[in-house]
Amino acid sequence: MAVNPTSTRIALGCDDGWVRLLSLEDNALEHFRRFEKGKGRVLSIAWGPPKRKALASTEGIDSDEEESTDIWEDSWLVTGSSDSCLRRWDVAKGRIVDRMETDKARGERTLVWAVAVLSCVVFTSMAL
Repeated sequence: MAVNPTSTRIALGCDDGWVRLLSLEDNALEHFRRFEKGKGRVLSIAWGPPKRKALASTEGIDSDEEESTDIWEDSWLVTGSSDSCLRRWDVAKGRIVDRMETDKARGERTLVWAVAVLSCVVFTSMAL
């Protein structure tokens, strides 16, 4: 389980391979969305840093007011699973966009118990 950086959603990684999002808006806890199903149990989950959403127009707004009206959106999260894989998910689409497999020790799967995301990480594409 992980709370997003903007504190509006909770991501749950589940034993059945699903990632579910819960909304924390309006002082309520509600099911918001279910992502496509991944393989293996989701053992760990972390949000990527939010990105600044472009505002439609800033005409007539001074620079101090513009900074206070920034809108941030969560773009991706990463999960670690029981099938030796890390996956990057697109939050808007609820789909896996990248996958990386870890080494297996003596032919056995590696359980990915923890994942973390650095704020300086920039993804373009992971080729496997």
